[in-house]
Amino acid sequence: MTATFVACPQQQQVDLAGDGENVLAALGKDPCLIPYGGSNFGMPLELMEPEGELIVPTDRFFIRSNGPVPIIAPETWCLTVTGRVNHSLHLRLDDLRRMPQRKLTAFLECAGNGRTRFNPVPDGTPWGNDAAGNAIWEGTPLHVVLDLAGIHADAVDVVCQGGDFPEMQRGLPLSVARDPDTLLVLHMNGEPLPVAHGGPVRLLVPGWAGIASTKWLVGLHVLDRAFAGFWNSDNYVFWGADGTPQRPIREMAVKSVISAPLHGAVIEPGSTVVAGYAWSGHGAIEEVEVSVDGGVSWRPAHLDRAGRHSWVRFHYPWTATRGRHRLMARATDERRLRQPAVADWNGKGYGQNGIHCNDVIVDEARYSRRGNG
Repeated sequence: MTATFVACPQQQQVDLAGDGENVLAALGKDPCLIPYGGSNFGMPLELMEPEGELIVPTDRFFIRSNGPVPIIAPETWCLTVTGRVNHSLHLRLDDLRRMPQRKLTAFLECAGNGRTRFNPVPDGTPWGNDAAGNAIWEGTPLHVVLDLAGIHADAVDVVCQGGDFPEMQRGLPLSVARDPDTLLVLHMNGEPLPVAHGGPVRLLVPGWAGIASTKWLVGLHVLDRAFAGFWNSDNYVFWGADGTPQRPIREMAVKSVISAPLHGAVIEPGSTVVAGYAWSGHGAIEEVEVSVDGGVSWRPAHLDRAGRHSWVRFHYPWTATRGRHRLMARATDERRLRQPAVADWNGKGYGQNGIHCNDVIVDEARYSRRGNG
C-alpha cells in the first residue's frame, strides 16, 4: 500500500550542496555542530557543559534527514487525513492551533546514534554519541485529529506522510497514535517549529526512534492492517549478522553517555564531577550508577529531571587521584531495564546502548603543562 502523496504548494528546498558551515547557516544552526554530509549534523554532548542544562537549545539540536529539507510556508501547509475514517479531513495550520494543545519535555534520538561504537562499524551515517537531544515540544495530540475524522473499528496503523519526498511514509500502530503524548508539534522550545526540525508541523512519538517522528508532516492515512512500507519493514529493522530481519525499530533502549570529563582528558587531582545524560524509551530513568575504576565498583549518581519522557542529567562528585582511570556509567529505567555491558551488533548499527566508557589521566604536572599550552 502507498498512500496518496499531497505536496503543499509553493514548496522549496534548502540547498544542501554547499559545505557544512553554509548549510548550518542556512538552517539557523550552531556552527559547532558536526557535519555528516548532506543534511545530517550531530551535537556532541560536551556542548552542554559546563552548565549541564536539561534542554538543548534549538540551534544546537542535532539534525537527521533522509532526504531533502523542504521549506513549506505556514500559510500553504495542509494535512490530509484519509483511509479508514468516517470523514476525510483537509486541515490548515490555523485549524490545529484552535485544537487542544499539549506541552511536554522529551528526548529524541536517531536509531543509529552511537553507530561508530560497534565493532566492526556497520554502514550508515557515522554518528558518535551526538544524534540525541532533549527539547520542550508543544502541539495538538494526534488522537484529537483522529477523533475528529472518526476511526473505523478495524483500524490498525496510521501511515504518516512526510513532505520531503513521496516515499517517506512510516506506519504507526493505532494504539501509539492514540497515546495522549503523541503530538502534532507546532512549537519547539517555545518558538514556532523551525524548518530544520520539520516545521511547520511534525509528528513526535516520545521514546521511539526518531524515524517514527515524521518531519514536515502532510498526510495521515489510516489502514486496516500493519503497514509494510520500506521505512517499516526494511530500512529501520534490526538485521542479524546472518542477514535475517529480527524486529522493527521501536522504543529506544535504556542508555547513558558521559559528557564530562571527555575521553582522553588530562585533569588535575582533587574534586571534579563525572556528568552526563541518560534516557530510555521504555520508561523514566530510575537510577544511574558511575564507576571510576573500570567497573570494579559502582556508586549512585545524582539525577536532575524534567518529566517522564525527558532525559535526565546525572552528576557524580569524584575526588580524582593520580593515575589512569576508566570512567563508566550505566542507567536503569523504571521497568528495571539496565544497560548491557556491550550492545548486540546488528547489520545497520541501530540501538547502541552499551555501557559508555571514558579513559582519563589524573596528573597535576601534565595538566599544568597542557593548561599552559
